[in-house]
Parts: sequence; C-alpha cells; structure tokens
Amino acid sequence: MTKINFFISVLSTCIISTSTFSQTTITGQVIDSTSKEHLPFVNIGIKHENIGTLSLRDGSFSIVIPQQYLDDSLTFSMVGYTDVQLSIQNIQISKQKIFRLKANPKELKEVTVSSKLIEKKYGIKNHKALIHFDDGSTNQNDIFEIAQLIKLDTLLSKITSVNLYMSKSRNDSGTFRINFYEYDGNRPTNRIVEKNIIQTLAIKEGWLTFDLSEYSIYLRGNFVISIEFIPPLKKTDPIFYEVKLGGPAKSFMRASSQGDWHIPPHHYRLYVTALVPATKKNMQEDTSEEFETIPLTQLYSQFVKDTFSLFVRLPKNYKSKSKQTYPVIYLLDANAYFDIVNNSIKENKFLINPILIGIGYKDFIQDDSLRRRDYTYPTALPEDSFPISGGGDKFLSFIEKELIPFIDNHYRTDTTNRTIMGHSLGGYFTLFALKENIRTNSTYFKNYVAASPSLYYYNQYLLKEFTNIAGDNLNKDSVTLYLTVGENEINGMSGDTSEGATEFNSFVKEISETKFSNIKVNAEIFPSYGHMDTPVPTFTKALTLFFKK
Repeated sequence: MTKINFFISVLSTCIISTSTFSQTTITGQVIDSTSKEHLPFVNIGIKHENIGTLSLRDGSFSIVIPQQYLDDSLTFSMVGYTDVQLSIQNIQISKQKIFRLKANPKELKEVTVSSKLIEKKYGIKNHKALIHFDDGSTNQNDIFEIAQLIKLDTLLSKITSVNLYMSKSRNDSGTFRINFYEYDGNRPTNRIVEKNIIQTLAIKEGWLTFDLSEYSIYLRGNFVISIEFIPPLKKTDPIFYEVKLGGPAKSFMRASSQGDWHIPPHHYRLYVTALVPATKKNMQEDTSEEFETIPLTQLYSQFVKDTFSLFVRLPKNYKSKSKQTYPVIYLLDANAYFDIVNNSIKENKFLINPILIGIGYKDFIQDDSLRRRDYTYPTALPEDSFPISGGGDKFLSFIEKELIPFIDNHYRTDTTNRTIMGHSLGGYFTLFALKENIRTNSTYFKNYVAASPSLYYYNQYLLKEFTNIAGDNLNKDSVTLYLTVGENEINGMSGDTSEGATEFNSFVKEISETKFSNIKVNAEIFPSYGHMDTPVPTFTKALTLFFKK
C-alpha cells in the first residue's frame, strides 16, 4: 500500500472507509527443504505491511489475511535461509500446508586481527533524562522489533554483546532474536549476518545482556543492530524498557516481521560492545550518541505566568550572509522533537535553510504535564481526564505577542514566512492557532503542520468551531495546512489516544469547504502507522514541502 494523499481539489479521496473487511486465515507448517526438520521462529507476513507472524517451535503457524491483501504474496524469511514468496491466492487454491525453506549457508571469510584489542561500548549507555516506556505502537503479544544505528570505526571489530536496559522486572523470561542490518542512510535494509541468534533470558531490572562472543561476528563502519521480541505462547505482562528523548541517535521499530521500518520519536537505551583495535581514537569514550541540544535561553510569559525554554538553530551560513532573512519554524514539544527536526534540516538541502525555534519546558517531565495546560482550549470535559487544561488562548498570546517579537528582534527573520508544527495535543494547538488566525483576520503563520491532532478533545470542539465560522470577511491570505494521521489510528488499532475515521473525515471535509479557499490542504494517511509513529515523518516531509529546492 502506498501513502494516500488528499488535496482539496479531490475530496472523494479524503473519506476513510469504516466498513469491516472479511478475512482469510492461512495455516501450515514450515520445514527445512533438505532435512525436513521443523523450523521455529520463521518470519511470515506481507512485505511492507504490518501483517505478520512467527512460526511456533514445531514450525506451525496461523496468519489472518484481510480481504484487501488477497492479491499480495506471503513472504517466509529466516536467517540462514533463502526467502520464499508465494501468492496468497495460489496458497488458497492449492490448499498448501507445508512450506519449505532452503538453507542459504554463506562461507565465512577468515578474519585476522593482529593489533592489541580493547572492549568498547557503542550506542546509548548512560543518560539521566530517561523515561520508563512501554511502546504503545507495538503489540507485545505479537512480533515486533526495535533497532538502533551503531557507528563503529572503519577497522574490523568483533561484536561481543548487545545490551538493552530493562526498567522493570518480570516474573518470567523473554525470548529474543538478534539481527544485524545494513544502513542506507535512512533506514535498515538487508541482513548482513546470516546467523539465527535466539536467546531466552530472565527479565530483571537493569541491563539485559545478550552474549555474542561465541558467534564470531566481525563488522566495521555503520550498521543497524536490532532486538526482535518473539511473542510468548500465552499472553503475559509487557516488557518495559527505557528510552530517551532528544539527541542525534538513529532508532527504528517495526510492528511485524515483514513490515516497514518506522522512525520513533525516541531512542532506545541500547548499546553493543566490540573488541576494537587500541588506537588513540578508540581509547577515548564516545558520547556523541548521547548528546542532546540544551535550551539556548528562557523566556517568561506574562500571559501564561510561566517560563519557557527556547531551543534555537540558525542556518549554517547565517553569520556570513548578514543581509539575508530566513523563514522561521516554531516547533512545539521541543524537548522531544528539536534534535530530530534539527538533524533533518542538516541532512537535507533546502532553497533557504530555516531558523528553527523549539518551544519547550525545563525537562520532559514538565513537558508531559504542562503541554496539556498550554495546548488545549477550552478547559477539558470530565471525560478527558486532564488535571490542568484550557490555556491554549494564553499560550497563543505568548507565541504571537511575546515570542515572535522576541525572535524577530534577535534574528534576521522573514516575517512573511513562519511555520508552526505540533503533534497530538500539539497538533490540536496548531489547528487552534489556524482557527484563531482566521477568526481574528491575522496572519502570524504561513504554514501549519498538525501530526495526528487530538481532534476528539472537548467533544470535537475544533470541528464545530470551523463549521461555525462565517464565510464573510475571512482572511484571504494564502496559507498551507499539512495534516497527517496514522492508518492504525483511524482504524482504531492504535493503543494511544487516536482519531477515529469519523473525526478525521469530518475535519478534512470541513476545512476543505469553499469558504476556506485560501487554505491549501494537504492531508495524508501513513499506512500501518500508529499515533506515535506519525510525528517524525510528518515533520520531515513538511520540511521538504515548504523548503526543498
């Protein structure tokens, strides 16, 4: 399935069907084509879709295929074996029950390491700003995989362990598979180690260590290490592992064995140990993956009666181009997203690099609570269960009357080209800002970016507000709205606060009415994405839409 794009000129594509599709169940057993032995833990699914499963210890499996995917192929893959792709229709017609995989042994090249070696850690090892996290975008009673980019030296090194920090003990053990992938500069690609490394370990608070010393794995340069969570036979408590927000580390996850890799808004507390040559560089500790940008300054708001942390990124040649003005991006939830958006700007070439202003709080703990105060309006209904809320009007006054003048006074800004970006409640506030700018006939922002906005809030307050806006005397200045949502959200499959199809459809239809003809609406559904999967691709694509050459 490809991404679905909506434009106001094609309203028919905006409607998300809520009908229930019929489905087909395929069962069978996977065996070795030569030895006829049962093959456990084979990845089975439809490529690029979050539809997948694993074979059990006796090689048996059962997978449910929704009706819309019956023309696709089922892929069987396992480390050390050649992938097999079979037409789902042919499987049904032939009533095939036995599925054979052919071993694909790769001859190992002899490795000679003559210099003195030391053991060194690569990845996220230590960090104070960590949060306990049970990833809401994964179903831990099904297969899922978390991964991290590891940057080794250019010299060949032996991988001796993989380590993931557990934030909570569990009474029983867990089974995991360790995988190694190439990195294409964006996401993991092909497997680079054809060894089926499966280990069952007790789940205790602290470092969960996978000993790889006996596997003779030698790598160099950049690669992606992943931990594949193999689902238990019976439903059990989730596994809690720690993550961090901010910083340049590259992390990935996917919710099925054949699904596409997503980039989450966090990083895993995950590292590898390697025996590396004892060079001067390797003797020094590497902390680059654990770096995160700190706020440049703070600004007190008379409207909110609170102080905000400001993160600032200036274009590379800002000082040398003394007469150049620059567009400005105002990014909400900067404690979580500033480094991600900052790195995306660095990695891309734009016609004019924007100034990036992140609006944050003292730390993530404050961000998680105070964002409810500042990003919502009106005060929450009892069913929303928000302890503090409804300050969106004051926060908007802070941005428009205090923050924007402060930034314009301190930097060379293009006052006609401002963008505001937000996710979830931040996406709701972005739409609230759009509504207020329409209502007050003002143009503080040229572009509005709302990733998975919380349209449910206050019984769909924003939808009603846009519906009630009169068509006469509206601001005619042209603005752009980039609005996204995850397919799993609108289908009710996300474990987080999500948007149903009705809420999303209704809002897209309303904002595309003729009276809002000055608003160029670009709405997009990310296939197989959940609520927490959408911010990174939304913000990254928004940069391309607004600033790409």
